[in-house]
Amino acid sequence: MNDFEKHLLDNKKQLEPKEVDSAVWLSIENAMLKDKNKNYKNYVKLALVILLATIGAGIYFYATQKEKPLNEERILADLNLSSHKFTKQVNMKKEQLAKATVPQDRIEDFQILLQQLEFMDGQFQDYRTYIEENGYQEFIGEQILNFYTSKIKLLDKIQSEVEKINYYENKNPSNSKKVNIQI
Repeated sequence: MNDFEKHLLDNKKQLEPKEVDSAVWLSIENAMLKDKNKNYKNYVKLALVILLATIGAGIYFYATQKEKPLNEERILADLNLSSHKFTKQVNMKKEQLAKATVPQDRIEDFQILLQQLEFMDGQFQDYRTYIEENGYQEFIGEQILNFYTSKIKLLDKIQSEVEKINYYENKNPSNSKKVNIQI
């Protein structure tokens, strides 16, 4: 060991500071706190960015859902009922009935059937509103399936009644003017 190292070992106690300088210690603590705060601020910024992105995605999703109104075709497609081609059958039957004519004095015979048809359309609107407010549930799909089968049967019944009246009208013509059924 050389003289310098020996001197350091002998005077070690005297060379060490008795107290740490408070200014130095505070600067070290401040530097550590700044680093800690910097990391905390980064985490807060990241959380805010994620929150804003989630809110933006929610607003976009809500806006795009509002742009696509629930119509019969979309509801049936969403419920996997479009393969039954219900709306096509209903529209075809309605078109046929719109062309049909009956004697004017017999038009009142159809009022109850036409009111049932209007009531059923109101039911469908209720189903639609329910789906918009509560989302799809299996029982509502069953109700819509029953709605379409009942509506098709009702339209067939109206068609049958029109054919009966026109059959008898052809056999025993009346003087009543022929008019369209208002479907």
